[in-house]
Amino acid sequence: METAELATIVKTLRLAGTDTAKVEVKAAVAKVGKSLWPTISAFSNGAGGLVILGLDEKSGFAPAAGFDANRVLEQVAEAARPRGTREGRGPLSPTPAMTVDQVEFEGAMVVVVEVDELPPSDKPCFVTDQGIDRGTYQRLGDGDHRMDTYSVFQLANLTVPSPADRAPVERAVFADLDPQLVARTIERIRVARPRALAGTITDTEVLERIGAVDRDTGLPTLAGLLALGTFPQQFFPQLMVSFASYPGLDKSVVVGDTRMLDRAVLEGAVPDIVDDAVAAVIRNLQVRRVSRGAGAEDVPEIPVDAIREALVNAVSHRDYSAHAIGDQVLVELYPDRLEIHSPGGLWGGRGIENLFDGGSQSRNQVLARLLTDVPFRNRDETVCENAGSGIPRMLGEMTRHGLPAPRFPITASQFVVTLDRFGLLNPETRSWLDALGGGERSREQESALALMHHLDTVSVSELRRQLAVDTTVAQEALDGLVEEGLIQEFAGRYSMAAMPVANVRRGNEFKVVEELTTGGTMSARELAAAIGTTVNAIRPVLRRLMNSGQIEATASVTSRNRAYRMP
Repeated sequence: METAELATIVKTLRLAGTDTAKVEVKAAVAKVGKSLWPTISAFSNGAGGLVILGLDEKSGFAPAAGFDANRVLEQVAEAARPRGTREGRGPLSPTPAMTVDQVEFEGAMVVVVEVDELPPSDKPCFVTDQGIDRGTYQRLGDGDHRMDTYSVFQLANLTVPSPADRAPVERAVFADLDPQLVARTIERIRVARPRALAGTITDTEVLERIGAVDRDTGLPTLAGLLALGTFPQQFFPQLMVSFASYPGLDKSVVVGDTRMLDRAVLEGAVPDIVDDAVAAVIRNLQVRRVSRGAGAEDVPEIPVDAIREALVNAVSHRDYSAHAIGDQVLVELYPDRLEIHSPGGLWGGRGIENLFDGGSQSRNQVLARLLTDVPFRNRDETVCENAGSGIPRMLGEMTRHGLPAPRFPITASQFVVTLDRFGLLNPETRSWLDALGGGERSREQESALALMHHLDTVSVSELRRQLAVDTTVAQEALDGLVEEGLIQEFAGRYSMAAMPVANVRRGNEFKVVEELTTGGTMSARELAAAIGTTVNAIRPVLRRLMNSGQIEATASVTSRNRAYRMP
């Protein structure tokens, strides 16, 4: 890492006043403390990160007095070196992938540790003397947090197909399969894939062949019950979809006496669950009348096909192991977005970039294959294609309707799909862009800024997908914004530059200033209610605005009468 790049990173840290999700700073004056190992574990299990040793956060990230860069470099390098088969393990297992170097900063030498994400097959990385169950960490915000047992299990099985869907279900019998759905599925397979059923005579033999019935026991499998069952929830009550529509931007927000605008529990076989869940979402969305030739139709604000693909992915690729059999798929609708949560992280060792490129990998191989043959109850269309086309189709539907691309805020234990209900350049974002000032910008540059406004960071490939432009156009748009000083780049991702300029604000920062400009003095609780968020979520926003001098407090931090106003 070059000195100039390090200076840019520290400038961002100083403005934020704290570490970030990607950067950890430690003084490490006396020695490399044990707190370093959880950080490296967390970065190795996530998307990588940067550790800077030799800066003092309490002194505004200035070089730490008494820091010995050479000694610390040797200690960290010793921890990172590969071990022989006869040697004891190092402080981290397996050995992390990282580079260690000294960099000059403000007249002193610091040690910079660049930690790479481990390959999926090598995860999890854990602190050796704590063991895998208690020593595996993840990065949440600016801190390192011990992973729970289920998250560790998910990391350790990222590339191992689950046997859960092919297991026979005790107490279930053949009569628990829906005869109408079974007949339509078998008829479809005989026409579309006759070789798959060669030599079979009875329906039972067919269902054994396609994995819906276990050959050894004659019992329906979990996949068979989920795809063809009359009521799978008789055996697994939580294998359903729970839908809720909330009035605020967070589920804790209560408007008047209303906590939820709508609530539904969707049960049955997978085809019924998907159709019913789509219907529950659609009835809570706004629609607009669109002309279609000589007629017209109502078009919901989120495309129906995008919602359906997200739901199919959630129920077909979720974790059905014993660890998660008691967890349901959650569908949560907010005023600005739809979130679909399914148990289990992103399986197969793929990154988000690979999801958009297609490719088919299934944690539940029997269920995924079976759902390509099972039709919906009221039409011949099958539930899924199992061809890796779901997320690319979701992307196409969203961008075709002028909406942001789907987002995937994934954790080790959960896969989340977020579909936004607003266009990129909505009125609030338009006002924010106008407040930035500067000269005229291209459509690509405005869209890039809008994405950063909503999502914090954006990559070249994300901008390319969002705008349907080639890589060169996306890169030129971002390069122009970097030259203008509006954005900065770190590790391939672009974000708003760390500038203490009053009119450069993001998200809720802009809303807070807008409220205070028109509302005078307001408390944190009043501001949270005005912009539709929680008090806990608004406090860091208020701190950032105060640190940059954009707002001021009327009383000390301990005062119950503390409020905020424009300077």
